[in-house]
Formats: sequence, C-alpha cells, structure tokens
Amino acid sequence: MKKYIEVPDTLSEVLNGDEDDLILEAVDNGFLIKLKSASMSNRQNFSLRHLLMPSLFAWLMALMTFLITQKSQISFTGDDVISVAHASTVFGIFTGFISFILAYRKTPHARNKQSWLTKMRETLTLSLTYSLVTLAVTVMTFYIMRHTFSGVSFDPVTASLFVLAFSAVINFVLISSAVSVKVSNLITMLFVTFIGGVLVAMALNNQRDWWQFNFSFLGTYEAKKHWEFNMTLIFSALILLTITDYLFSEFSQSTYYTKKSTVVRFFYYLIAVLIACVGIFPANSYSWTMTVHNLSAFGIVICIIVLILLLKWLIPDISKEFLVFSAITLGLLMLSAFLFLGIHYLSLTFFEIIAFVIAFIWLVMLINAIQDLSQSHRRWQLKLVDMTPKKLYD
Repeated sequence: MKKYIEVPDTLSEVLNGDEDDLILEAVDNGFLIKLKSASMSNRQNFSLRHLLMPSLFAWLMALMTFLITQKSQISFTGDDVISVAHASTVFGIFTGFISFILAYRKTPHARNKQSWLTKMRETLTLSLTYSLVTLAVTVMTFYIMRHTFSGVSFDPVTASLFVLAFSAVINFVLISSAVSVKVSNLITMLFVTFIGGVLVAMALNNQRDWWQFNFSFLGTYEAKKHWEFNMTLIFSALILLTITDYLFSEFSQSTYYTKKSTVVRFFYYLIAVLIACVGIFPANSYSWTMTVHNLSAFGIVICIIVLILLLKWLIPDISKEFLVFSAITLGLLMLSAFLFLGIHYLSLTFFEIIAFVIAFIWLVMLINAIQDLSQSHRRWQLKLVDMTPKKLYD
C-alpha cells in the first residue's frame, strides 16, 4: 500500500526548490513534519565536541585542584570545601554558562538583525537565568546525595572523573536549553524564576508576620534577605523583555500584524521596566524610593487596564474567548480593589498578591493568544492520498 501526502500550493511556495526531503516525526498525540536540512542543522549545533570540550576543561580544573590540596581522599559531599559536589557545581555551572552563550549565539533568533545591545541583553539574561535554575537543581541534587552517600570519599583521580561526569550532564542540559529556546520555554522560566524567588524570600525573611505589613515589605531593608526579592523582580523583568522580543519577532511576520500591534509591544516593554523599578527602588519607610516604588506598581496596573480596554482595537483578530477572559480579568481587578478600598475586607498584602497574580496570569495568557495568532498562518492542512494501484476483477 502506497500513500502520499498532498501539499497545498501555499506550503509548496514556502518550501525551496532543493528542499524535497521531509521528515515525519511522531510527537505526543500527533505528527510533526520538518525539513531534513533543519534536522541536520540541529544535530550540527549539538555536536559531541561542544559537550566534551567544556566537560574536559572542568575535569582538568578539578584534577588540578584536588592534586594541589595534596589530600589522599576527596569527599564526595559534605561541609568540606574541596569535594566532588562543590567542584562539580562550581566548574560545571561555570563551563555550562559559557557553553550556553556559545550555543545560543548560533540559534536563528540570535542571528536576526537586532542591535548589539538587545543581543547582549537577551544572551546574558537567558544564560544567567538558565544557569541559576540549573544551579538550584544541582544544589538540591547534591543535598540529597549528601544524606544518601554520607562519608563516601575517593582518590583525587577518581573524584575528578566524577566531576567530569556531573559537568557533562550540566553542560548537556544548558546546551540543550540554549538551542531550544522558545516562547513557551521562556514562560516556564518566568514562572520558575518569579515564584521560586518570591517563595525563597518569604521563607528566609526574618519576620514571620511580614504579611501584616505589605507584600513589598519583602524587598525593604527590614527584611533579612531583601536582595533576593528585589533581584527576583529584576530578573523577571529581563525575562519578560526577552519573551517580548521573541514573541513579536515571530508575530511581525504574520498577516495579522499591524502598526497598531507595536503599541502592545511598547506596553510590554513598559510593564517590564516598571516591574524592574519595583525591585530597584524598594518601599523603604521614609525614603524617596517608596514613592518611585508605589508609582511603578500603580503604573503596572494602569498599563494592564489600558491594554484590556484597547485590546480589540490594537489586535482586531484576537479571539472572542480571550476578549471574554480579558473582561473577566478586568472585573476581578475591580472587585479586588472594591474589597480592599471599599469595604476593607482584604488587607493590603493580600490585595497586592491577588491583584498581581491576576495581572500576571493575564499577561501570560495574552502572550499565548498572540503566539497562537502568529502561528495560525503557518499551519497547513495536508491530505493523505492513496496511490495503491487498484486491482481489476472480472
């Protein structure tokens, strides 16, 4: 039985004349068709030497460190500074950070025509974000191993080989992340960075009754780890800027993109800057930074309300379902404001948290809606044609 896929004319015009080899892959519950040349390009971007070179460098640095200490046995984990866990974390993350930058520079998005400042901001933001998340996972992994392999030690050569193995895993994760950066992955990183950073700031705060003040108290000098909360906001803002660049780089090639769409892009840039300002200027009592902090936080809400009210005009082809969701979002924001200002049912802290969560979810959902709209012109309906010769019967 022979069956052929019939390609519509609109798709055949997109394909180059030399591109007649396609690859069909089973993905989740469906199929993905892609060019053979694109698949080969991805393999070249992730060649073995890109993984081996940084791993071998980490191994060499670890071996030299272990030999210089002149210790006969190197601890696998523990409080000792010179250990497999610490060496793997330091040298693995360092080489992985460099590997991420080198791999990301070869991606199609990084090669687009952008200013050097934008490219530098995106590269540093992504490399730092992915490296920090990988660092957190690595630390947690070795923390578990510390209680699992307590007292285990090796000679310097064997210990360095363990560092080689762990560094290879770290570099593999970061290089894979660099060559597969897309909007959906960045949204996940935004959630992980923001939620993780805020939860850590809450847990390490020296006052357990911080919620009796306000949400911004976590970033003031009165909080023990205020820098973690503020850096979380700044990093989240940088990730949001990168998401905006990725999103509108694709959306600008869509038939649904108009000059009015640049207003949405401007608002996303403005919201990101305001989020960063909330972290840069903490709400310290009797300080001018509190004024800037409050104005920035208020400005975020105003920007989102304006976007909701003008969304149908700015992006006329946005789905009706999202417009209904936007109306519900606006209603929830007004309801939370009434519960706080009108009848004083909500405290300032919970009002800030509820309003920020509602606004944050709407911003992410709008990103998904725009991405779905921008990809709609890149979907084609294929037809499976049965070319099996029919037998003739008397």
